[in-house]
Amino acid sequence: MKLLVMGNNGHLGGLSVHYKTLVSNLEKENIELFCINMNDTGEKIFNNNTVTEVVVPFRPLSLFGKLKKIILLYIAIKNARKFRPDVFVATSFGYGFALVASKLPSNVFKIFQEVHFDATADKLRLKMVKEFDAVATQTQGMIAAFKANVADIKPVYFLPCFSKDYHAQGFKEIPGTAHGIKIAYFGRLAWNKGLQEFISFTAAIFHGNITLKLDIYGGGSEQQHIQKEIDDQNLNNQITLKGFYSDDEFPVLITDYHAVILPSIATEGLPLILIEAMRFGRPVFTTTTGAMPEIGEINKKGMLVSEKDKTSMEANFGTFIAALNEGNFDAAYINDIYAKNFSNEAFKNIWLRMLNDPKRYFSN
Repeated sequence: MKLLVMGNNGHLGGLSVHYKTLVSNLEKENIELFCINMNDTGEKIFNNNTVTEVVVPFRPLSLFGKLKKIILLYIAIKNARKFRPDVFVATSFGYGFALVASKLPSNVFKIFQEVHFDATADKLRLKMVKEFDAVATQTQGMIAAFKANVADIKPVYFLPCFSKDYHAQGFKEIPGTAHGIKIAYFGRLAWNKGLQEFISFTAAIFHGNITLKLDIYGGGSEQQHIQKEIDDQNLNNQITLKGFYSDDEFPVLITDYHAVILPSIATEGLPLILIEAMRFGRPVFTTTTGAMPEIGEINKKGMLVSEKDKTSMEANFGTFIAALNEGNFDAAYINDIYAKNFSNEAFKNIWLRMLNDPKRYFSN
């Protein structure tokens, strides 16, 4: 099996994690790999003898940089054709991904991954559908949405996205609540993550539970607006913007908290933080955005999925905090759900099944 993989290794959050972890998992499985790595640093990330890698700029700003990108992309295509892949997987989408697919021979089975539940039939997605042989949604529940909202002219089935491998760290029991409850948010501070709405909608619960603390990790365009909402709700003693965190810090950080929140309001598939929270045995408060309800059905005892309006979110968050106070969440149970359904080992088995016979897999 010869596999061509194209992805981004530094600009796209969970998609970048998935790309790197996918390659690192499959390179151990007797699969020949050729990677087209999109980044603006020029650095190779798979520095070993088992992965052939070329680097193409992602978002060059200058005219010269854009010309250089086009030249390097065509060089990458030439080398990819010499590699003679059996399968091409685009772990994201863009005109560069579509160009590569269009220049590969017809006997190469071409797959692109869709990670947005609310994808629409825009020009770019329709171009991707045209140039690829199959579409891989992030979860099974996203299949029908893609067919209804984008296109139903090519096979559509699911392929999961890998989360980061944390080899040495295991889950820890959820701390006691005698000294209060600590919850955390990990991720980009973007408008679709719903943090401003969450703080506004649940302010009364924080004011009624002065030992309830929320730490918000990450950075992004909405940081000032989130801080203003904290100020406006007079919650500076309970909600804190903690800034960026490293991959090495994350396993220690998350197990210091009772739970994780992800109150997204739009533009989600299956955010990897949900998987990572399960990995470390932490319950999650989230919303009906994207594939979250689908995951909540699997992890019923470790996730509360709320509607996004004020009345529902306030009531459901109150229920969630009460459940934490009563010790109703079991870290071992949550971790077991992860191991059976969402671990990288479980995901790798799905990918290997697909690669064994891609056409049959996508004929489901």
